Parts: sequence; structure tokens; C-alpha cells
Amino acid sequence: MKAKLITLIIAITTISAVRAQNYQISFAGTGSSTNVEVVKVENLTQCTSISMSGGDVLNLNSSAGINDITSGTDNKMMVYPNPSNGFCIIEFYAPANGDAVIGIFDINGREITRIQEFLMQGTWSFQVNGISSGIYTIKVQSAAYQYTSKLVSVNESHEIASIKKPDSDISVIKQEFCNSNIFTKATDDNKSLVNMQYNSGDILKLTGKSGDYSTVFMLVPVESQTVIFRFIPCTDDNGNNYSVVKIGDQWWMAENLNSGTYAEITTPQVSGTKFCMDINGQADPDCPMGGLYEWANLMQGALGCNGSGAPPDDGCSPPVRGLCPVGWHIPSHYEWTTLENNSGSNPGAFPYNTSTVSLLGTNEGANLKQTCTDYWWDPNAGATNSTGFSGLPGGDTWNGVFEDFGQSAYFWTSTSSYFFTWVHALNYSLTVVGRSAYAVESGFSCRCVKD
Repeated sequence: MKAKLITLIIAITTISAVRAQNYQISFAGTGSSTNVEVVKVENLTQCTSISMSGGDVLNLNSSAGINDITSGTDNKMMVYPNPSNGFCIIEFYAPANGDAVIGIFDINGREITRIQEFLMQGTWSFQVNGISSGIYTIKVQSAAYQYTSKLVSVNESHEIASIKKPDSDISVIKQEFCNSNIFTKATDDNKSLVNMQYNSGDILKLTGKSGDYSTVFMLVPVESQTVIFRFIPCTDDNGNNYSVVKIGDQWWMAENLNSGTYAEITTPQVSGTKFCMDINGQADPDCPMGGLYEWANLMQGALGCNGSGAPPDDGCSPPVRGLCPVGWHIPSHYEWTTLENNSGSNPGAFPYNTSTVSLLGTNEGANLKQTCTDYWWDPNAGATNSTGFSGLPGGDTWNGVFEDFGQSAYFWTSTSSYFFTWVHALNYSLTVVGRSAYAVESGFSCRCVKD
């Protein structure tokens, strides 16, 4: 037994050699609160998430779920729990209809069990039972796709291995796994270690909350560390509290502005009202993607303005608050330009002028778009949300109808030119950012920036 355990440990170490080490992340608060109540941890690379107490420690464990993916697309195969106790779930996306063979092979390449099924396009789950202690390779093969993943089993019993469709609802199995495996006791300070599978280079979005305050912190861990959330008030006149994120030297709202009173789109927009739609382009008073505002209403009667150049001269003096929370304002065209220059691999791609109307940058739009969501239409090109801006496709209103739901996000600035105002846009099929001038009667989203 001892020899077998040592062999298994060595093998796991070999498999994980190219993966992330185990990192432990603690949390602290500063600014308007020093108490971190809750932290939501989102792995934006794997599209997994957990919530934990801010007083506990996040344990990023490369062996909590060994999951090699060899696929030419963004679609992934998940294997969990991994390591397993002889039982696990295989979940993957079939991009085309056709026969697929799922096989499990031991460390010597010998086939342990297999199943062949005709699968329609979509996400499929299969249940694996009876895998004895050891290291295995799971292969999914079809004419149109192929996935390969490692599986580690610590099951000491000898059973007949099998693959079949799950006995119960897959969401229930996922929840049971999370509930039973997520917490282990830390060795000091009576804190809990909250385990999360992590591979080297994965992008983490950490949202710390304390009362009405909520701050986003983006992290690609390379060591154990303490993440410090700076809590900043961001509450509008309707009592809506917003998450905030620091990008470069600017603090931005990490959610669309949702201030104002909901109104039907057929109602002429008056001061303090907003239009809202859902993911399907239908009117929705719950405003899941924030409000859509005509420019004059958003500005609350203020005149247009802009900065005079690059930071620190990119803001208005004084800034225009409009419908933004106290201490926040509608960004100028130049402040948006600063955001874009700080958001990707092509700094300087966005000139500080009011004459360039174009699609600009390289991956700046991709890094500003929210990922792991159904809001954006496929392919949500290149989306990483590495900035934490979490841009949503709020679409627009024009001439009494909702448009571009799922496809585009349009954000007002405070900078106008005659009857048109500068707008910055993200699109589901592009990795760049568009900027142009639109009629002030359009209904667009807004992100406020801190004074």
C-alpha cells in the first residue's frame, strides 16, 4: 500500500510539473472599509467560480482538478472531481453531430473501458464508475473533434470500470462535489483553506465585498500573496451600489450605470428615466444590463466637454456628474481613450483627438468584454475580460425600438460635436474597439469614472 501511494504521488508530480504550483491568497481591505466580508473568485480562463469568506484563504491547487485539453477550439473538456475516488464526470462540447468514442486508458496505454455514442451538437456529460487507483488518460474522439485529459484515481477497491450517462441531474452532481470538496482546514489562525483548481496563466477575477462596497481585483497568480481590496463608495441616487475596478490609474465602474426610473421605450424619455432590455432584446424593468439613456438625459442638462490631451489632461474641468454617483462622472472622449490605451497590447493605438473615427487597437476590446456569459453572442471574439471592466452587450435604442442586443455595447462620453456625441463601442465579432459620433437621440449605456 505504501509503495503504491508513493508511486501515485510521483506520477501526479510528473503530470503537474508544467502546471501552476499551489498558491495561497489571503485578503485584506483598505479605504472606506478594512473588513472583507465575502470574495467571489472567478477563473475566467476555465469559466469556474466560487464564493468564500474574506477571512479565509484561497488555495489555488493545480492538482485539485487535472484537466489537459487538446482541442483546436475554445471549447473544453472538464473532468471532476479529479483526483477521484473511482467516480467522476466527463463533460465536453460536441461541435458537430456524429459518432464519438470515449475511452479510458491506463498509464501503459491499455484500454480500460470505452463507450460509443451518436452525439448531437451540444454539451454532453458522462459518468465514470469503478476506476481503480492509478493515473489514466481519457480520450474523446470523433471525426470532427478530439479531447484528451488526465485522470488520477485514489480508489483502492477493485471494481469493473464503466462509462455511461449520468444517473442524476448533472447540476446536482456539480453542487454536491463543490459542497463536499471545497473546504479544508488551514493550519493556522483557525482559517479555512478554500480549494480551487488553477492552471498556470489562468486569469482570476476577484470581487471583494464589504457592506455596500464592492471592488474587483484582477490577478494572474505567480506566488502566494495578500490581495488588498480598496473599497470606494459608488452608490447612485437610487441606492444602487456598483462594483469598481482600477485600470491603469483610473477607477471605473465595473457595471453599467443603472440610475433612474424605468420607462417603457414608447414613452418619451424625460429627466431621470431609463430604458432597459433583456438578453433577448425585450423590455425588462429589472434592467439586467443597466439603463439605456439619451445623451441629454444622461448629462442632466450639462454642456458637452472634453479634456485637452493625455493624462492628466484627459478629463473635463469641471467633470460632468450627470446621473453618475456622487464622486463619479461621465467620462470624456479622452478619458475613454486613456482606458483603451491601458487595456491591451497596443498602447498608443488610440489617438487623443476628435477626428479619428475607426476600429482601433488589437485586443483592447477583447480585454474589456465580459466572458463566461450568455449575454454576448458567439463567438464573443477573443474575450478575456483581463481588465475586469466586464463590458456587457447592452445594445441601443433608436426610433422607439431596441437594437443590437447580444451584439454590441455602446458607451456615451461627455464629448459632443454639434448634434453628435462621441461613443466607444465593443462588438461580439471583434477584438478591437470602435469609436464614432452618434445622434444624441440614441439610447446608449454609460460607465462612470471616478473624479
